[in-house]
Amino acid sequence: MVPFPTPEWLEEYVKKLNESKELEEAGKGWGVGWNGDFLFQIDKVPVEKIEQLPEGDLKKYMKEMVSKYVSGTTVYTWIGLKDGKCTGARVVKDPNEVQVGFKLIGDYDSWKKLAKGEADATKLVLTGKMKLQGDMSKIMRYIKATQLMGKIASQIPTEFLDEMV
Repeated sequence: MVPFPTPEWLEEYVKKLNESKELEEAGKGWGVGWNGDFLFQIDKVPVEKIEQLPEGDLKKYMKEMVSKYVSGTTVYTWIGLKDGKCTGARVVKDPNEVQVGFKLIGDYDSWKKLAKGEADATKLVLTGKMKLQGDMSKIMRYIKATQLMGKIASQIPTEFLDEMV
């Protein structure tokens, strides 16, 4: 199990994205000649739950992650995407340190539903649970690829902070 959203979780996500032949096909042409990278903004991360974790390596690690990457209760992750492949991913402290074509913004609970496969990004955006910023015509043209990204995230054995306590 990999804690969400940590560098290790993103490492697994990149691996799974790049293993998907279906995503490679659906994303063919994505980001070619334009910026197809994403910034995922995860708001209301329940950082207060860390204090409830039992003493040990996990609690120490999660405290380290919060001090290193969390701004208030928000985590930002950059996902590089081009031509059906993920070029990389990382947690960023300041969203201005990366140039992206798209931003997907939502609270921790919405991201958790997405990562568990309980909802897809399209439905979360359409119901106002998440906000999407960027060229909507490009998103619509590659809707299958964006939906696959959520489906692939749900394949990662994930531990959620609010469920660890």
